[in-house]
Amino acid sequence: MILIGEKLNSSIPSALEALQARDEQAVTELIRRQAQAGADYLDVNTAICGDQELDRMLWALELVQKNCSCGIMIDSTDPAVMAQAAKAVQGRPLIFNSATVTDRFEPVTQLALEYGAGIVGMPIDDQGLPTSLEDKCAKIDRLVAKLRQAGIPDGQIYVDVLVEALATDGESARKTVDAVAYVAKTYPEVRTVCGLSNISFGLPRRKLINSAFLAAALYAGLSAAILDPASPSLRDTLAAARVVAGQDDYCMDYITYVRDQEEAGR
Repeated sequence: MILIGEKLNSSIPSALEALQARDEQAVTELIRRQAQAGADYLDVNTAICGDQELDRMLWALELVQKNCSCGIMIDSTDPAVMAQAAKAVQGRPLIFNSATVTDRFEPVTQLALEYGAGIVGMPIDDQGLPTSLEDKCAKIDRLVAKLRQAGIPDGQIYVDVLVEALATDGESARKTVDAVAYVAKTYPEVRTVCGLSNISFGLPRRKLINSAFLAAALYAGLSAAILDPASPSLRDTLAAARVVAGQDDYCMDYITYVRDQEEAGR
């Protein structure tokens, strides 16, 4: 499972405040906390900073590169911001987030090809969001075919399985997990990704829902998740779920994790 830290996102009020104020100490703490918790990538999104999006993106990227070795997910709806951000990144693994079949497709795929980067594709077309599991899978087929045609290797394609809140759609988790399983079976080298915490939006004790969903999605074959890597409940769930999913030979990673937790008095 590829862990993508979610905390440098301007949609989070505390992160937005720190980004707008250029609070170096606060942003550096967010970077180090996620890196130390095992994040493989950090998602960097400054879109809600408005006309300061590019300035804050470049500033945040400089701090990321100074304070950790994580890969970087450039998260923007503006291909021009993505292009300038990519130029500012020195030798780090990159993922561009995101493109749809119709919107931002050409400029984002060209950036991915230029930088040898991963690309998050969303199964959204002229008819909008998928309305059922069957519709989602059909849109995924179209998305993967178009990305392949553009020259993106399967291993650099990240299909966003579009997590919707359970509070508004009680079948959202099941449909999403089924979509993950569909991609894993149909396109073995293509990766899947989701914004994990979207599933629990509007519900109490969100960590419980997030953990249950993570376990189910990982078992179905989820490749990557945008989440809080420092969350104790998610770290526990991930360690245990990898054992159940057969992804931890002889349970050695789980045993090591538990020993480390015990030695730390947790």
